[in-house]
Amino acid sequence: MDDRSGTNGMNDDQGSSNMVRVFGQLLMLPIAALVYGMDMLIKTMQEMQKVTNQGMQVVTGPGVRPETSAEAQTNSANTYATANATQNEEEKLLSYDNNNGNGLDKNLRDDMLKLVRYKILFVKREYEHAFPEQEDLVYDNMDGNAFTAWKVAEFIQELAKVKDETTAEGRAAVGIRLPHKWKHYPGEKYTFQGYLTGFPPEDKKYLRVFYQVLERYPREKFRHDERQIEVLEEIRDKIGAKPASARED
Repeated sequence: MDDRSGTNGMNDDQGSSNMVRVFGQLLMLPIAALVYGMDMLIKTMQEMQKVTNQGMQVVTGPGVRPETSAEAQTNSANTYATANATQNEEEKLLSYDNNNGNGLDKNLRDDMLKLVRYKILFVKREYEHAFPEQEDLVYDNMDGNAFTAWKVAEFIQELAKVKDETTAEGRAAVGIRLPHKWKHYPGEKYTFQGYLTGFPPEDKKYLRVFYQVLERYPREKFRHDERQIEVLEEIRDKIGAKPASARED
């Protein structure tokens, strides 16, 4: 009786082990099929790549070797890196020291004495013109917009002096000659004997200023205290000086 029970127990254990093994194999079947399918897919893609390369060799000739996928990705990455580096350099030039990217110093934001070269430009279509170059010393701390507004206003005021014959300054003003291509512009109202005396109000918006800071110099200290002493000395000398009649008495 005991032997049969032991035998039945062993048979049951073996049966359970077999069932677990079979069940595990059943579970592994989908994974094995997936791995086999992936392996076949990779081999198929490799064969397609090989056929494509052979076709490229036929088209381009035996002397040209088509790029592999890895080489193409590397070349693309290098091209992108080069373009990105070039863009970064351009942005660096545009943002460095308030310059405009072409090496010109246009920074007026300091308290030093600045030698500035500038030109007044007129940019209306078909009448574009650059007026004679000028230079000026600028000691104010200002931005480009303020400098442009200042020089445009000064330019228009200088043009108006040409026609003002009521003052010696107006009669002596030489002015700016009309550009040769301005045959009928801006009209008799804004010209005088071949000189430009102004612009129509609606065309003043086409005036621009190109400028460059040539050099900077430290400004001399303001001699306020020394000047006060000089004035006091002059007053003392005048008070201390006696009239000639008083000295004779």
